[in-house]
Amino acid sequence: MGGDRSRCLENGRSGCLERFLSAATAAVVLLAVLPALVVTAPTASADTQESSSASEASVALERAAASGEEVEVVGERAEYSTTYANPDGYSFTLEQSVVPVRVATKDGSWTAPDATLERRADGSIGPKAAVADISFSAGGDGDGLVTLAEDGKSLSLGWPGTLPRPTLDGAAATYAEVLPGVDLRLTATVEGVKQVLIVKSAEAAANPDLERIEFSLETEGLAVSSRTGGGLAAVDEDGNTVFRSPAARMWDSAGDAGTGGSTTMSLASASDDEPVQDGDGEASPDHPADGPGAGDASAVLPVQLTEESVAVVPDPELLAGENTVYPLYIDPDVALEESERTVLSSDGDAFYNFSGGDDGEGVGYCGTYVTGGYAYYCGSGYKQRMYFEFAPTKLAGKRVLDATFRVTERWSMSCEKTVVELVRTGNISSATRWPGPTANWDVMGDRTVAAGRGSLCDPDQPDAPIEFNDDPAQSYENLTATVKKFAAGDFSRLTLMLKADDESDPNGWKRFDDDAVLSVKYVGLPAVPTSAGLVQSSGISCETDSGDPDIIADPTPMLNRAAADRGGR
Repeated sequence: MGGDRSRCLENGRSGCLERFLSAATAAVVLLAVLPALVVTAPTASADTQESSSASEASVALERAAASGEEVEVVGERAEYSTTYANPDGYSFTLEQSVVPVRVATKDGSWTAPDATLERRADGSIGPKAAVADISFSAGGDGDGLVTLAEDGKSLSLGWPGTLPRPTLDGAAATYAEVLPGVDLRLTATVEGVKQVLIVKSAEAAANPDLERIEFSLETEGLAVSSRTGGGLAAVDEDGNTVFRSPAARMWDSAGDAGTGGSTTMSLASASDDEPVQDGDGEASPDHPADGPGAGDASAVLPVQLTEESVAVVPDPELLAGENTVYPLYIDPDVALEESERTVLSSDGDAFYNFSGGDDGEGVGYCGTYVTGGYAYYCGSGYKQRMYFEFAPTKLAGKRVLDATFRVTERWSMSCEKTVVELVRTGNISSATRWPGPTANWDVMGDRTVAAGRGSLCDPDQPDAPIEFNDDPAQSYENLTATVKKFAAGDFSRLTLMLKADDESDPNGWKRFDDDAVLSVKYVGLPAVPTSAGLVQSSGISCETDSGDPDIIADPTPMLNRAAADRGGR
């Protein structure tokens, strides 16, 4: 492997109703990639909660219709979603995000997500507000290095040695010199933990303790097993995956050495003797320990699992190879998450559960775009595709009327619009690599867009949400029909891919955020009616004994039923 291994090449990364009253109600759902580690506030019993929620929703509908404005159904708040009653008086909008929009506190209130680390009264360290209970060691015995807990289930990892008191910087805690010349960096997110060993020199890399890096493992209410491709899954007693992890990976700093630290797209005259200028291009990770950057040599490391430990074995050629550029980063990636999204690159790299943010991740062909006598350099000529996987939980028992997919475009190669496609593919996992699932592609739609270059274009082209919704004039666009089948249970996961229409056109290179949502308008399917019977002066009669039937003399009997949809409304 060594110098021939995959490299992240230049600058391409960075109540009841009676007498046949219909119970159907409509709603709009923003359904995002399956969230992880959802920690809900304490609630009443399921029946009481459903009744209360339905009642509150009905009141919200009345208020929305009277005011002409949407009204939030506060009782249905969750970490990843917000529900509104719409002014039409019968529909709802559920906005569900890929990332948490709020976090439940211990007293049942809500607060904004905040991964900033703080030292707690019990001596541990953890993020201020996260959807999981995350705690880091404050130093000392290595057994309690990091613990992730949710709803009484937990997973803990330990370091095989003593830990120094960590230095805190925002969401990161650095334990210096856990081995000679090796630092351990833990970074909290609002959903999990990232863990990286930083090997600072060739001398440090020669330490035999790095030949196999083993972390002790303790769980409560969870069983951890290996996944295809080298990752892990932590499953509860009902078989539900609570946490997931991809295979580990490692990377060096060759990109920094080769580019002099520049991580932007180069803008140069087509003439070789003109100077090169830096332009607005693909950003590298905020910190080198966040992931491989442009030009870094990298390798994938399967995670080894025993009953009491999790271990990774670094690639020996990259660990101490002649071409290795230090610092070297070894990422066991025990930030076990449940969401499934990835970016696949034709150069072999994969960015499972990537973070988007201000920069986003690339889609299309990253090469050199020449126009007007200038060459805009993105990378060495690789292709990337972006995938998001959705779960049908919120759609069960619903009749889908319309569906829209939306994601934010953060940057485009030029001000000229190009075509990006939304395609349904087979499902993905942390082990998926280029070219990804290729059988039975089904194009959901396409859009001709350019966004994210701001004042560099006239008029301005700021970051913008790109929406895919069926165009009646385009018979091949069938997102709504696909989501109907999805809600009906025809398949268990819906995987949607973003790709450039022309994957050989460097001007088609774009960057997108991780904020994808699936907006679904639906009506609730009717539930089995209750309180059915004949209206008599003494009340409602419904005799089910054929040997003792009710005798009614009224030639025009009145029938009654209490109807609702499957959501209790």
